[in-house]
Formats: sequence, C-alpha cells, structure tokens
Amino acid sequence: MHHPRMRALFFLVCLFILTPRPAAAQVFQLPLDCAVGSTCIVQNYADWQTGPGARDPMCGPLTYDGHDGLDFRAPLALAARGVAVLAPAAGVVRGVRDGEPDGAYVRGGMAAIAGRDCGNGVVIDHGEGWQSQVCHMRAGTLQVRAGDRVSAGQRLGLVGLSGHTEFPHVHLAVRRNGATLDPLTGNAIGTGGCGANAVRPAAYWTPAARTALAYRGSLWFAAGFTGTAPGEGANAEALPANAARRSAALVFWALASGPRNGDVLRVRLYGPDGALVAEGTRTQPRDQAQAWLFAGRRTPPAGWAAGNYRGVAEIVRGGRVVQARTETITLR
Repeated sequence: MHHPRMRALFFLVCLFILTPRPAAAQVFQLPLDCAVGSTCIVQNYADWQTGPGARDPMCGPLTYDGHDGLDFRAPLALAARGVAVLAPAAGVVRGVRDGEPDGAYVRGGMAAIAGRDCGNGVVIDHGEGWQSQVCHMRAGTLQVRAGDRVSAGQRLGLVGLSGHTEFPHVHLAVRRNGATLDPLTGNAIGTGGCGANAVRPAAYWTPAARTALAYRGSLWFAAGFTGTAPGEGANAEALPANAARRSAALVFWALASGPRNGDVLRVRLYGPDGALVAEGTRTQPRDQAQAWLFAGRRTPPAGWAAGNYRGVAEIVRGGRVVQARTETITLR
C-alpha cells in the first residue's frame, strides 16, 4: 500500500515534468539566416558611452548615440533576393507591425517614420521576464501574428529596409523585466566601460552564435566591379554590376565597415598582365561606421583586353595592413 504523502509527491513530480515551462534564456540564436562574420556582419553594437557621443563595446565606431541593440547587416544584393529573419528563441508573439514601406527613411527622413523607428517588427515573450524585439523587416513578409507560439529559429519574415535604417539589416533588442539590456553581453548597457569584457557574448547565446559574434572591428564588408563611373553621393552597393570590355569604364569599389581615424583605405585595380590599371586612397579623417572608395579608368577606344582583372582592397593602420580583400572579374 502506497503512503498518501508518497502519492502526493509522485503527483507533484509528474506535474512538474508535464507542465510547459517558459523558454530558458540560454537558447538565444542569431536572428537571421546568414553567415554572420563573413557574408553578414554586426554593423552596429549597443552604445557604451554615457552622455553625448557614442562608442561600441571595444571603444570603436560601430554604433551611434543611444543605440540599444545589435544590427545584423546583410549585403544589399543578398537582401534583395531574400534573407530570412528568425526567432532568436522560443516564445509567444506579443506584438507585430507590418505594412511600413521599405526605404521610407532614405526618401523622407525622420518625418516619414515618426514614431515607427522599428519599421516592421515582432516582439516575442520568452518567459521568465525575457523579451526580444526584431525590427526593419520587409513589408508584407511577416509570417506570424500576436498570440502565435514560435520555436527558436522559426522564420518570421525577411530582412528589409523599413523604419529608421539606410541599409538592409535586422535590429535585435533584448529586455528583461522591462529593462533593456545589451543583447551581446546581457548586461545593462554602458556598465563597466568599453573593452575586452564588454564584447564577451553572454552564456544565453548558443555556442555557434557566440563564435559568430566575435568582435571583428574594421573590415571590408562588400566589394565589386562596375562599368559605370560612380556619381556624387552614389551608394556603393547599388552600383550596377555591368563591367564589360566595352562598358563606359572599368571600376573596382570596396565598402569598409568601422574604419578608424588615421586609417588609410586603399583600392587597386590590376589588369590581366598584372600591371596596375588604377588606384584610389583615402585617409580617414575620423572614426566612421562605414566608408567606401573606388579605383577605375574610362574604357580605352579599343576596349579592355580580355582576361582576368583583380581588385585589391586594404585597410592600413600604423603602416601595417590590418584587413584585405581581393575580388576578380573575367572580361571576355
């Protein structure tokens, strides 16, 4: 015969096992389906400088004043084809906004997005006081509604250009018990100052995410070739990929993320015979989130020789190359 207290204990154990529990915070994963650290990057971190001005967690320029999250940037061409935004952890959808047009801020400034900085986004309740919010999704692509239960990695929509943004990315904010935290570390934003401890990913990220979130600083985010001479104020990523033997020009361009004050950005274009065709340099006047430059020449009357052309981009700091990227194109 079973003792009544033993039966009660058995019932409580079963109840504990069978009752759904809120999603644990230790299951956060990256909020987009892209290789972060190579194809896609963290363009902006939380602002760790108190008061006016801004500094990223390593005291660098990858943030802006008052920024409270992580911005995961996708290349323009890839975003145009479609990059999925994913639920960072399991939970229940508490809010959704859709229908905000892509590019509204680029066309009309803050007046065009007043009160809707996030653009199209989703808020997810993960339980135990944890919430996440993802922003700037493409209009008409959201696949969830308020009240839906989502699993970690479930597709929510596509990376877009809605709300307060000039480039395709997804903004991730994390809150616990109503307080906004630095999503990278899980700490209150700005506590302890910037430096090595401020870029150590929190334990709630998956091992794969912690590896991808390693701070990389200045790098070449995108590069390519065009057959059109860039005009004043051109968007490097929007330059047409129309280089040909008889295009108007042959131009190699490169876009740097996080160049520092005093860095020398250098791009060179080499012909099939290895000879230098064109070179461009820029000395950074200040820390910047991004900067780009190009090297090219007008097409000669006889057109460009057939063969492989090579573009080389370098970031030089203190006389040493700290980051380089090479691209090639074949003209037939």
